[in-house]
Amino acid sequence: MADDIEDVSFLPGDTLNRKSLYEPSIPQRCRQLICSKQKATIIVVVMGIFILVIALIAAFARSGSRTCEAQSTESAPPTAAPLEDYIATNGKKFPWRDIRLPSSIAPLEYDIYLHPNLTQRQFSGDVNIKCKVIEETKFIVLHSRDLVVSNFLVKILPDNEEKKITKHLEYVKNEQIYLDLESSIPAGNEILIKMHFEGKLIKKLSGFYLSSYEDSKNVTRYLAATQFEATAARQAFPCFDEPAMKAKFSMSIVREQDFKSLFNMPLISSSPFPKGANLMVDKFQQSVKMSTYLVAFIVCDFDSIRNTTKAGTNVTVYAPRDQISQAHYALHVAVTVLDSYNKLFGIPYPLPKQDLVAIPDFSSGAMENWGLITYRMTAVLYDPKHSSSRDKEWVAIVVAHELAHQWFGNLVTMKWWDDLWLNEGFATFVEYLGTESLAESWKMEHQFFELTLSPALTYDSVKSSHPIATPVHNPDQINDLFDSISYFKGASVIRMLKTFLGEEDFNKGISSYLKKYSYSNAVTNDLWQALSESSRQKIDVKAVMDTWTLQMGYPVITLSRQGSKVTASQSRYLSFPNSTIKEEFQSRFGYKWYVPFVYGVMDESQKIVENKIWLNMTQATVNVDSNKLVIGNYGNTGYYRVNYELATWQKIIQQLKTNHKVFSDGDRAGFISDAFEFSRSGLLDITVALEMTKYLADEEDFLPWSSAVNALTYIKQRIQYREEITSFKEYVLKLMKKQMLRLGWKQDGDYLTRRLQSLLISVGVSYGDQATVEEATKRFRQWRQDPENIDPEIQDRIFDAGVTYGTENDWTFVKNQYLTVQVPSKRSQLMKALAKSRDGALLGRYLEYALDGKIIKQQDISTVIRYVGGNINGRLLAWRFVQRNWAKLRKWFGDVSFTLNDIIKDSTSEFSTRFDLEEVQNFFKSHDAGPGTRAIQIASESIQMNIRWLEQNGEKVKSWLEKNADQNTASSG
Repeated sequence: MADDIEDVSFLPGDTLNRKSLYEPSIPQRCRQLICSKQKATIIVVVMGIFILVIALIAAFARSGSRTCEAQSTESAPPTAAPLEDYIATNGKKFPWRDIRLPSSIAPLEYDIYLHPNLTQRQFSGDVNIKCKVIEETKFIVLHSRDLVVSNFLVKILPDNEEKKITKHLEYVKNEQIYLDLESSIPAGNEILIKMHFEGKLIKKLSGFYLSSYEDSKNVTRYLAATQFEATAARQAFPCFDEPAMKAKFSMSIVREQDFKSLFNMPLISSSPFPKGANLMVDKFQQSVKMSTYLVAFIVCDFDSIRNTTKAGTNVTVYAPRDQISQAHYALHVAVTVLDSYNKLFGIPYPLPKQDLVAIPDFSSGAMENWGLITYRMTAVLYDPKHSSSRDKEWVAIVVAHELAHQWFGNLVTMKWWDDLWLNEGFATFVEYLGTESLAESWKMEHQFFELTLSPALTYDSVKSSHPIATPVHNPDQINDLFDSISYFKGASVIRMLKTFLGEEDFNKGISSYLKKYSYSNAVTNDLWQALSESSRQKIDVKAVMDTWTLQMGYPVITLSRQGSKVTASQSRYLSFPNSTIKEEFQSRFGYKWYVPFVYGVMDESQKIVENKIWLNMTQATVNVDSNKLVIGNYGNTGYYRVNYELATWQKIIQQLKTNHKVFSDGDRAGFISDAFEFSRSGLLDITVALEMTKYLADEEDFLPWSSAVNALTYIKQRIQYREEITSFKEYVLKLMKKQMLRLGWKQDGDYLTRRLQSLLISVGVSYGDQATVEEATKRFRQWRQDPENIDPEIQDRIFDAGVTYGTENDWTFVKNQYLTVQVPSKRSQLMKALAKSRDGALLGRYLEYALDGKIIKQQDISTVIRYVGGNINGRLLAWRFVQRNWAKLRKWFGDVSFTLNDIIKDSTSEFSTRFDLEEVQNFFKSHDAGPGTRAIQIASESIQMNIRWLEQNGEKVKSWLEKNADQNTASSG
């Protein structure tokens, strides 16, 4: 989001050019690594000796042993695993050679008995799986990982005839167990598979794992929780761990008397455990039919608050006792949004209860387990005294997103992970509808551009992108799909689809889709069919939407005119067309789209009339009076960008300067975003985009400013070491001055007004505006004296300023506050502020804290890397930290969606020299990236793009500033 100026950008890499003519000297670079000249000399000498030794060893070894491995690699088929890979743990051949399970057996019901021991850090249990034999089979294959599985038994139902198991094998690489039976079981039979399993209950972020927190008395308390998406249920109990293999689940959990256990379904009974004192056995109601990745269970000592929806669903929020008072807003959101969705979808929420649980150690924002949603603390806890309105909105968005999943994903589930977007794209789109029902003042439809559409367009404009629907096979590839394309692009094309179908037909089709595939699985084409059938315009939804989901990227629509004829033509848009990245995916549509093009025509009275036309994989021409201005993507509902002839751009700029409110705030944000994006790709001269910014002095709305600050920050990062950086900062601060004086530091205004105030303060602090820095640091000193007295809407900006312009003592005070504060949203702001220091030693210390688990939780390591890497003084430190600790990071986060991707991109994408590009590429040639493989491509392309941008635009920006800075800027101190 653009309000985190130094930390988050919608571009795949806001970097600094450290090896151009204007980069810092080598001693400056060494200072980022806290490296003295003497130490540097010693390192160079040692490295020289090391290289010489390696070279001598290689010279002697070269003649004897260089060819066999290379030859065997070349002779192996590129897609086939070597035969010797299929070796079970006992050394025997593993007969099943497919990452997917056989379709011969389908699970029907699981009965799980689980005994977690939080003291001994282990768990054990028994699972009985009732299955249907679909095709005659003599073997069974199911999933297990990091478990000791024993006591295998297979019975034929209903007579309980035991079927002898001749052998059982485990293949670790594919996380599979193979049971060979003495004879075949005919199709149509039902069988019961019984197993005992044991596992370790340790601190990690997937499977069934140990979590902990400190209460207000500094006592460490423990709990056990689950995170199974995408392929981690197999880490908790042996199962058929594929989304299409739905079944019903029954659960019994052993717990200590002063703890409580939670499951997807309500508790039926609690009884004393027969084999131990102070232990209880909780038995839960059987679940509805669902996928394994949605199963969840928790053992904790939390408190709770509860309420009931209009339809009678019991809603409960669980959190640590000291923090349960912060759960009231999430409870209100959940009840309100559930009622809203019941009406919207025409299908009542199908379970008797809905729990929301705050988990102290959690990898993502939240997880939609059916009836038992788990959250990061920041996504479910809100304190009106210490949290900002943005924090409040975040809780609402995440709760609304996860509740949308109860229908999209849980009730109807994708058959396989290549249709993940059906889950995530829809939930991201629907979250706006749910959140809008809570507070209209948030203007969620307006915010869609900033929060979802704009980042999607940015991430999807490079060759390292991927189609929404992407074939996947192994867990690494599956985790790779949890990205901005599945979430943000998915939501954006659904929003566009709703616009051209019409709300009534769209809602009718969605309700039909959900009803038809309830408790079952679906593919993308099933959705298209339901929407086509609901379309009174008889639109072939599949034909249209295939061009948006089966090919990556999007079009730039170019408007050109000859007299009264306006032609809209399309071509694929690439922000970096000269990228050397080899594209993984090819388009069968030739990168042409069915575009529902919406345009506005401005008449002489400056009223804009909306029009629509289809570009059916080609261009279209309309007649418009030659004196009328035509603007494309009117209303910003289309997933495309719009370019104009230079004369039209100049008319738009002049209109913005004369009366910018003729255009909506969303359209103004779109103009700015498109103009600067085209200046990066070479479709528009950057001086045209810079001319557009002149009107911003009179801009009073958040969205255009957010779009502009995002674009201007990219330029700032590129020219950071060039001489014109001073005049650039002065120019931007001058643009802000009128609005800063209007808003000041007042504690009033609506939601988006306060966001604009916070954004401008952040720019002022980041750009070194004297007046802003003085006021922010004064408030920081006041906060140090009275930590309870601070404006929560701008407290994060005050923390940032205090650390940026403060001392080590200030940094330590912020760190201590971070360790003791009981409000998660405030802790998050303090964590970000710690990375704002200009002292490399403190930043290095902060990164090391991320490893010990005492100060920084494992879940936050990637966040610390992002924040430090976003600081010019920590950029190189963050990358070196990742290099040194890659093995640990790969081990900790290899099963966690998002995290490895984020670590790779956040530690490298800021670079902008060929030296850095080669270093990043060479490092990952020799280090396994796992689910971060695509992130390496994205990072490499980002670095190339940054290099190219400065080569093309550096001198143009300098010349433009020389001509315009004096007449448009003044001292802002």
